[in-house]
Amino acid sequence: MNPISVSLAVEGQLDELVLRRLVSDSGRAFTVRACYGKRGKDHLRQNVPRFNTAAVHHPFVVLTDLDDEDCAPGLVARWLPRGRHANLILRIAVREVEAWLLADAERFAEFLGVRRERMPPWPDQAPNPKELVVALARQSRKRNIREEIVPSLGSTSKVGKNYVGQLMGFVTDHWRVDAALQRSPSLARALHALQQFNPLLPQNN
Repeated sequence: MNPISVSLAVEGQLDELVLRRLVSDSGRAFTVRACYGKRGKDHLRQNVPRFNTAAVHHPFVVLTDLDDEDCAPGLVARWLPRGRHANLILRIAVREVEAWLLADAERFAEFLGVRRERMPPWPDQAPNPKELVVALARQSRKRNIREEIVPSLGSTSKVGKNYVGQLMGFVTDHWRVDAALQRSPSLARALHALQQFNPLLPQNN
């Protein structure tokens, strides 16, 4: 079977790495052509209609966070009010992609340097997974985790100076998608969508 060439679109660098892992772990013969976005959620939302139009000729996989939206179907309807092309996958992390990392509870607890019992049983139900990661890191027995994931005293930032870099390292070196699937329904749905993806493209005459 020939590889399926796809383009990705995401909010940021961490999301890109997570989505590339899902594509790789899907068991399908995907090749990633390019990754667009990486400039925040508003930029991604504004460009999704363009990706939807382009999907007629080239498949797209888009990943975004649910954040404060009421539900995933409502977000899809607002982002693509004219409908979604069959060659575009739009998947939504509930409520943030950090929930998918928290879902590998054993490895993430070890990475953060906290007790396994502190991990949430169902991370998709956490109202703010990013805040939860920072709160857990504050309790870490690892100095580098506390210094790089937790914002410094007096900082107006919600995360530490190397928050993204630390989590990207976890995704690359430690994250187990198969383990995380068991505790994150939104992750399981995203992987299933990739496994079932069969884009139809125009034939060259």
